[in-house]
Amino acid sequence: MVSFRKDKLKEPTSHDVAVRDIALRYVDWGGDGAPILLLHGDMRTSRSWDAVARRLAPDYRVIALDARGHGDSDWTPRGYRFAERVADLAAFCDAVGLRDAIGVAHSTGGVVMTLCARQRPGMFSRLALMEPMVVVDERFHRMVAGREHAERTTWESRDALHRYLRDHPAASSWHPETLRDVVAHEAYKREDGLYDMKWSPHTFNMADREGDDVDLKPIFAALALPILFIRSSSHRTRINELHEVPDGIPDFHRLTVENTGHNMYMERPEAIADALRHFIAGRGLPSKL
Repeated sequence: MVSFRKDKLKEPTSHDVAVRDIALRYVDWGGDGAPILLLHGDMRTSRSWDAVARRLAPDYRVIALDARGHGDSDWTPRGYRFAERVADLAAFCDAVGLRDAIGVAHSTGGVVMTLCARQRPGMFSRLALMEPMVVVDERFHRMVAGREHAERTTWESRDALHRYLRDHPAASSWHPETLRDVVAHEAYKREDGLYDMKWSPHTFNMADREGDDVDLKPIFAALALPILFIRSSSHRTRINELHEVPDGIPDFHRLTVENTGHNMYMERPEAIADALRHFIAGRGLPSKL
């Protein structure tokens, strides 16, 4: 395991870039190594990656993006179909000059990054995907669409948010460093004085989801890129196809991270960072960590 001194590492710088008539926020950890682009999933931001990024930043150029409707990027009422998300990602990479990047993405971000890699050959040199939805269909869309109109959970202070997450059944397993980062960077103070999380309910609007179905299995086979497919040991999903990627895809590697749920990079950042180092270097990985 690679050790690091958090007190010796600088925090990232934040930047805005204008693409496709919106502003996208990203954080840049600096460095002169091979570029790594980190992309979050639904209801998260670039800062959910901080604990992983700190461990990679000494040796790589690490950039993490706030997708449209998340974090400090623009929150638009529409624009969340996969084709539009892919166009956002491609335009961002063009704007900041990313080519042959190592793409690392989680959940919905993994779907977007895979589709972008197919559409823009040469943009990514390899992909590390953490539990993307391999098949996105009407069942999935309707399962998550209710979040658009669900009542928002809010908190009176960041300390109250910290306590809530610390005791939450899912978030209680996050690494303490991740928990601090989320409280510090993924929440904002609303005009009414309450704290809320930085994601727009419009990201789940059904108008953008109707018919927006995807099957990644044939795309994995066609990409001709090294792919690391990372699964958690305990996550259970209603999308059974998540675990049904066929065998025999060249340079397709599977890894299970033990003692984690769907947000495995937020729970075991050291293990994820070490796995990424091995994958980038082309070294062999065990089937489980």
